[in-house]
Amino acid sequence: MSDIRSPQFGAILFRATELISIQGTEVFDQLGISLHANKISIVLALYTKGAMSSTELSKHIGISRQVLESRLKGSVKDGFFTSSPDGKDSRKRVYDISAAARPEAERIVAIMKDFEHVYDVMWQEIGIDLEQGVKLMERALNRQSLLYRLCDKFPKYNEELIET
Repeated sequence: MSDIRSPQFGAILFRATELISIQGTEVFDQLGISLHANKISIVLALYTKGAMSSTELSKHIGISRQVLESRLKGSVKDGFFTSSPDGKDSRKRVYDISAAARPEAERIVAIMKDFEHVYDVMWQEIGIDLEQGVKLMERALNRQSLLYRLCDKFPKYNEELIET
Protein backbone atom coordinates (compact mmCIF):
# COMPACT_ATOMS: atom_id res chain seq x y z
CA MET A 1 0.00 0.00 0.00
CA SER A 2 1.29 3.47 -0.82
CA ASP A 3 1.64 6.27 1.66
CA ILE A 4 -1.11 8.83 2.03
CA ARG A 5 -0.55 11.92 -0.07
CA SER A 6 -1.02 15.32 1.38
CA PRO A 7 -2.41 17.35 -0.17
CA GLN A 8 -4.54 14.76 -1.90
CA PHE A 9 -4.99 14.73 -5.71
CA GLY A 10 -8.44 16.34 -5.58
CA ALA A 11 -7.06 19.25 -3.55
CA ILE A 12 -4.14 19.69 -5.96
CA LEU A 13 -6.50 19.68 -8.95
CA PHE A 14 -8.81 22.16 -7.22
CA ARG A 15 -5.86 24.41 -6.38
CA ALA A 16 -4.69 24.34 -10.02
CA THR A 17 -8.16 25.22 -11.35
CA GLU A 18 -8.41 28.06 -8.85
CA LEU A 19 -5.02 29.37 -9.99
CA ILE A 20 -6.14 29.26 -13.65
CA SER A 21 -9.35 31.06 -12.69
CA ILE A 22 -7.57 33.77 -10.69
CA GLN A 23 -4.90 34.34 -13.34
CA GLY A 24 -7.47 34.24 -16.17
CA THR A 25 -9.57 36.84 -14.39
CA GLU A 26 -6.44 38.98 -13.95
CA VAL A 27 -5.68 38.73 -17.69
CA PHE A 28 -9.17 39.84 -18.66
CA ASP A 29 -9.18 42.64 -16.08
CA GLN A 30 -5.80 43.91 -17.29
CA LEU A 31 -6.92 43.79 -20.93
CA GLY A 32 -10.13 45.70 -20.16
CA ILE A 33 -12.56 42.81 -20.76
CA SER A 34 -15.67 43.55 -18.75
CA LEU A 35 -17.17 40.05 -18.82
CA HIS A 36 -16.26 37.85 -15.84
CA ALA A 37 -13.89 35.00 -16.72
CA ASN A 38 -16.41 32.36 -15.54
CA LYS A 39 -18.62 33.33 -18.52
CA ILE A 40 -15.95 32.95 -21.18
CA SER A 41 -16.95 29.37 -21.99
CA ILE A 42 -20.48 30.63 -22.69
CA VAL A 43 -19.12 33.25 -25.10
CA LEU A 44 -17.00 30.65 -26.90
CA ALA A 45 -19.94 28.24 -27.22
CA LEU A 46 -22.35 30.87 -28.53
CA TYR A 47 -19.73 32.40 -30.82
CA THR A 48 -18.82 29.08 -32.42
CA LYS A 49 -22.20 27.28 -32.34
CA GLY A 50 -24.73 30.13 -32.47
CA ALA A 51 -27.78 30.66 -30.28
CA MET A 52 -28.58 27.80 -27.90
CA SER A 53 -30.92 26.93 -25.06
CA SER A 54 -29.56 26.67 -21.53
CA THR A 55 -29.86 22.88 -21.76
CA GLU A 56 -27.84 22.79 -24.98
CA LEU A 57 -25.25 25.18 -23.53
CA SER A 58 -24.88 23.21 -20.30
CA LYS A 59 -24.36 19.95 -22.24
CA HIS A 60 -21.88 21.60 -24.61
CA ILE A 61 -19.84 23.23 -21.84
CA GLY A 62 -20.23 20.48 -19.27
CA ILE A 63 -21.66 22.42 -16.33
CA SER A 64 -25.08 22.11 -14.74
CA ARG A 65 -27.97 24.01 -16.25
CA GLN A 66 -28.58 25.75 -12.92
CA VAL A 67 -24.99 27.07 -12.76
CA LEU A 68 -25.18 28.10 -16.39
CA GLU A 69 -28.48 29.95 -15.94
CA SER A 70 -27.16 31.78 -12.87
CA ARG A 71 -24.18 32.95 -14.94
CA LEU A 72 -26.42 34.02 -17.81
CA LYS A 73 -28.95 35.88 -15.68
CA GLY A 74 -26.85 38.93 -14.80
CA SER A 75 -25.26 39.12 -18.24
CA VAL A 76 -28.66 39.07 -19.94
CA LYS A 77 -29.76 41.86 -17.61
CA ASP A 78 -26.69 43.98 -18.41
CA GLY A 79 -27.06 43.32 -22.15
CA PHE A 80 -24.06 41.10 -22.93
CA PHE A 81 -26.25 38.11 -23.80
CA THR A 82 -29.77 38.06 -25.18
CA SER A 83 -32.61 35.76 -24.21
CA SER A 84 -35.52 35.14 -26.56
CA PRO A 85 -38.24 32.54 -27.07
CA ASP A 86 -37.20 29.52 -29.10
CA GLY A 87 -38.86 29.60 -32.53
CA LYS A 88 -39.36 25.81 -32.45
CA ASP A 89 -40.52 25.39 -28.84
CA SER A 90 -42.17 28.33 -27.05
CA ARG A 91 -41.45 26.72 -23.65
CA LYS A 92 -37.71 27.16 -24.24
CA ARG A 93 -35.53 30.23 -24.34
CA VAL A 94 -32.44 30.60 -26.47
CA TYR A 95 -29.40 32.67 -25.61
CA ASP A 96 -26.99 34.50 -27.85
CA ILE A 97 -24.39 37.25 -27.75
CA SER A 98 -26.01 40.66 -28.13
CA ALA A 99 -25.14 42.83 -31.11
CA ALA A 100 -23.67 45.44 -28.76
CA ALA A 101 -21.40 42.85 -27.11
CA ARG A 102 -20.27 41.24 -30.38
CA PRO A 103 -17.02 43.31 -30.67
CA GLU A 104 -15.99 42.38 -27.11
CA ALA A 105 -16.94 38.75 -27.77
CA GLU A 106 -14.71 38.75 -30.87
CA ARG A 107 -11.85 40.13 -28.78
CA ILE A 108 -12.43 37.42 -26.15
CA VAL A 109 -12.34 34.74 -28.86
CA ALA A 110 -9.07 36.16 -30.23
CA ILE A 111 -7.52 36.17 -26.74
CA MET A 112 -8.68 32.59 -26.11
CA LYS A 113 -7.11 31.49 -29.41
CA ASP A 114 -3.84 32.95 -28.16
CA PHE A 115 -4.33 31.16 -24.83
CA GLU A 116 -4.49 27.86 -26.78
CA HIS A 117 -0.95 28.57 -27.95
CA VAL A 118 0.13 29.49 -24.41
CA TYR A 119 -1.27 26.19 -23.11
CA ASP A 120 0.48 24.24 -25.90
CA VAL A 121 3.80 25.82 -24.88
CA MET A 122 3.10 25.07 -21.22
CA TRP A 123 2.33 21.40 -22.05
CA GLN A 124 5.73 21.23 -23.79
CA GLU A 125 7.37 22.91 -20.78
CA ILE A 126 5.97 20.38 -18.30
CA GLY A 127 6.27 17.41 -20.65
CA ILE A 128 2.58 16.44 -20.49
CA ASP A 129 -0.50 17.49 -22.42
CA LEU A 130 -2.49 18.07 -19.26
CA GLU A 131 -5.69 18.93 -21.11
CA GLN A 132 -5.61 15.58 -22.90
CA GLY A 133 -4.78 13.80 -19.63
CA VAL A 134 -7.67 15.41 -17.78
CA LYS A 135 -10.07 14.53 -20.62
CA LEU A 136 -8.89 10.91 -20.47
CA MET A 137 -9.35 10.92 -16.69
CA GLU A 138 -12.86 12.34 -17.08
CA ARG A 139 -13.78 9.59 -19.55
CA ALA A 140 -12.35 6.92 -17.25
CA LEU A 141 -14.35 8.28 -14.31
CA ASN A 142 -17.51 8.32 -16.42
CA ARG A 143 -16.90 4.65 -17.28
CA GLN A 144 -16.14 3.65 -13.67
CA SER A 145 -16.73 5.91 -10.69
CA LEU A 146 -14.29 6.40 -7.84
CA LEU A 147 -16.67 4.41 -5.61
CA TYR A 148 -16.61 1.48 -8.02
CA ARG A 149 -12.83 1.66 -8.32
CA LEU A 150 -12.36 1.81 -4.53
CA CYS A 151 -14.69 -1.14 -3.90
CA ASP A 152 -13.15 -3.13 -6.74
CA LYS A 153 -9.61 -2.64 -5.40
CA PHE A 154 -10.61 -2.96 -1.74
CA PRO A 155 -13.71 -5.23 -1.46
CA LYS A 156 -13.95 -4.58 2.30
CA TYR A 157 -15.76 -1.32 1.45
CA ASN A 158 -18.61 -3.21 -0.23
CA GLU A 159 -19.84 -4.28 3.20
CA GLU A 160 -19.92 -0.69 4.44
CA LEU A 161 -22.00 0.72 1.58
CA ILE A 162 -25.24 2.30 2.69
CA GLU A 163 -28.35 1.36 0.71
CA THR A 164 -30.07 4.39 -0.80
